[in-house]
Amino acid sequence: MKKIIIVLALIVTLSACSPRQEKASWTSQMEASIYKVSTQTGGKILSLRVKEGDTVNAGDTLAVLDARELQYNLEQLLAGLQEINAQEAIFRTQISAAEEDLAYVDTRQGRNERLYEAAVIPRQNLEDGQIQQTRAQNLLRTARQNLTVLDAKRASLQAQQKILQKKLVDTIITSPADGVVETLYYSEGELMPPLGQLAELSDITSPEANIYVSEEWLPRLKPGTKFQIRVQGQAQALSAELIRISNRAEFTPKTVLTPDNRSIMVYAVRLRAENPDGILKDGMPVDISLP
Repeated sequence: MKKIIIVLALIVTLSACSPRQEKASWTSQMEASIYKVSTQTGGKILSLRVKEGDTVNAGDTLAVLDARELQYNLEQLLAGLQEINAQEAIFRTQISAAEEDLAYVDTRQGRNERLYEAAVIPRQNLEDGQIQQTRAQNLLRTARQNLTVLDAKRASLQAQQKILQKKLVDTIITSPADGVVETLYYSEGELMPPLGQLAELSDITSPEANIYVSEEWLPRLKPGTKFQIRVQGQAQALSAELIRISNRAEFTPKTVLTPDNRSIMVYAVRLRAENPDGILKDGMPVDISLP
């Protein structure tokens, strides 16, 4: 009996002396995906389709800007293209006439050369024909150059047309992603400057968080590693997945809460959580641990 008591005492002593396995636990804050909705084309807000707190889907119209001035500019540009088309018809007529004149002069000059060789006409007639031939060639060259210049003007106006059409599209401000309208910076009837920010959206369906782990934990972690997230007041833990591990060591950020406050070198680890019921909120403090 005395031997059994001694053995049990040794087991208890060894158990008390053996080191306990460290519990993997971190504290962090959740971060929603934030979208800043801006417009490249400024203008007066004719219609504001949303209000703060509304849920929107990607592609939904948030606001419509006044596009009348752009439309007027586009109409003026289209009129310029019509004018170029009319000028093109005139230049092509001129080219056709110049080609006919040159063909006639070439034929006449060929006859003059034969008559001159036969000593029927003097050299002066041959030289006059050469001058007329050169003049007809220059007129045809000029007419063709005018058409080339016209083509360049048309290309320039067509490029301007594309710019105006894009600006017209930009007057309809749409949501870049699914989310909730957190803040509106302008009201209906106000004037937005170019590149002005209309709203800020937040998407909390898959919030993310950073934790900072020491070197000893790196071999145990890899992309896809599952974590548990606990929120105060919620008994059920939420699931998160490791999506990125920083390749650069850094000192522990002062804003991070850790059991040990020593300045140690750590690695930032990015997690993405599952939030189907909307329990997690932007900026919410959470406790993160390995299962």
